[in-house]
Amino acid sequence: MKTLSKPDNQNQAINARLEIELLLNCVRPLVNDSNVNRIKALVEGDIDWQYLIQTAYRHGVIPLLYGNLSNICPQLIPASFQQQLQRNQYARTQRNLMLTSKLIKLLELFEANDIPVIPFKGPILAISAYGDISRRDFFDLDILVRKQDFLKAKELLTTQGYQPYSNNSEKEAAYLSSLNEQQQKAYLQSHWELHMVDRDRVTIDVHHGMLPKQFSFLFDTEWLWEYAQPKPFANRMVLNLSSEDSILILCSQGAKDCWQQLNRICDIAQVLSTCGEINWEQVCDRATSLRMTRILLLGLLLAHELLEVELPKTILQQIQANPLLKSLASQIYTQLFYQTESSLANQKVNWSFFHLSMIEHPLDKIWYCFEHLIVPTVADEVFLPLPQFLSFLYYPLRLIRLIRTYGLKRRFRK
Repeated sequence: MKTLSKPDNQNQAINARLEIELLLNCVRPLVNDSNVNRIKALVEGDIDWQYLIQTAYRHGVIPLLYGNLSNICPQLIPASFQQQLQRNQYARTQRNLMLTSKLIKLLELFEANDIPVIPFKGPILAISAYGDISRRDFFDLDILVRKQDFLKAKELLTTQGYQPYSNNSEKEAAYLSSLNEQQQKAYLQSHWELHMVDRDRVTIDVHHGMLPKQFSFLFDTEWLWEYAQPKPFANRMVLNLSSEDSILILCSQGAKDCWQQLNRICDIAQVLSTCGEINWEQVCDRATSLRMTRILLLGLLLAHELLEVELPKTILQQIQANPLLKSLASQIYTQLFYQTESSLANQKVNWSFFHLSMIEHPLDKIWYCFEHLIVPTVADEVFLPLPQFLSFLYYPLRLIRLIRTYGLKRRFRK
């Protein structure tokens, strides 16, 4: 395995495999002559193509890797991998077109029923930031509705054959389907989205918030509607998030997922490179009011260092003034490309500590711990269904299940 010495202007604080340097050069939003020459030199070297493609798959950036390699040096891609990438590109284009068609029908449905919606990520982001429906992988559809329209939207989708879906278990999905009106309203108070799936197994995520309630500063998203603007999409005008709010949301989504995949950083880089003039004062003021400046700056730092996105001097000065950001970025670089597999329990505990490091305000940290450790979840109610008058027992049950699941008892004994 060949490695690179620590680069001067590369963006990782760690030594990198040649394949990783090639991948990073190929997924940048702006590939200049210097990048093109480096890509050609790397491809002509001793590249482990299997590792390169597997890594690109894992990070959801195969479209960008294939697109740039095909444009720059198609003759240097081994034939077997060329065919594999071509098949993948064809399948992706077909899937993305199908999902886009579904989105258009859903937008028409919501409009006919007077439910304002803002679609985000998925086809909207692929076209607005990447310029091509096939240059970004997506597998579901995300739609934001106002909180007061959430249950109405859910019922409307139910009439179209959509059913609640859970990544955790079929029992949890069945539980969500069985909630009465009062229980649905209670669910809405503590949950920010609902996954629904249709007969074609297409999933739509209906949001009234952008982050779980544990991140209280982004649970209420009424502010997003203030600057949303209609933009052209598929021969119609569709309400879109402003560029400034898109940056905030993409940074928050990456932080929520602990920056597990490179495609989250690519999304930010693409928006920054294609959206035109950005009102950075508005972005920073909004981040300050939401107590998420650290989340914003970390996302921008990752895009700047890994993908060479230019940032204003004022933003770079804020990043330099916060040494914690460099430390967190270094951890993320290691996690992205070199971290070994860990158990699900350990991973979730590590994620929780990362989330705490991203939260700025002490009261928000306390709220996060309270919501994570104390407040019962749907999974707790599915695990042990109780009558309403015994619902207080869910609180100790929650703690017992956490100890059992994550081995917290062993940790406290050490």
